[in-house]
Amino acid sequence: MKKWLIYLLIPVMLLQSNSTLLICTSFYYNQNYIEKYLCIQRNMENNNCHGQCYLAKKLKAQQEHEQENFKVNLQESISMLELVFSLQRPISAEIAEQPYNLFASNLHPKLLVGGLFRPPLI
Repeated sequence: MKKWLIYLLIPVMLLQSNSTLLICTSFYYNQNYIEKYLCIQRNMENNNCHGQCYLAKKLKAQQEHEQENFKVNLQESISMLELVFSLQRPISAEIAEQPYNLFASNLHPKLLVGGLFRPPLI
């Protein structure tokens, strides 16, 4: 099941990231149809555009869409960063009220020395 999901999601991600390539490829594949029926300047005489105006319009719309998505993602990430790295975290009452004795310790230096890493002897 996971393999099928991977085989499905990888092409979708590649198409999404290469949408400009997809638009250009579909334009050159259908250039004759676009030139006859969809070109903005098709009714003008001496039209040397050959559908390039339609391609430019599509690429500009796609670029604006990407910029809009980038702005939304940037705003979401900034708000998440503010939540994660906020310096105004409340101190819980349990931690603030615990007495701390500087001279009482459960650590024994003899136990810590034996646990140190020693390189092998050659």
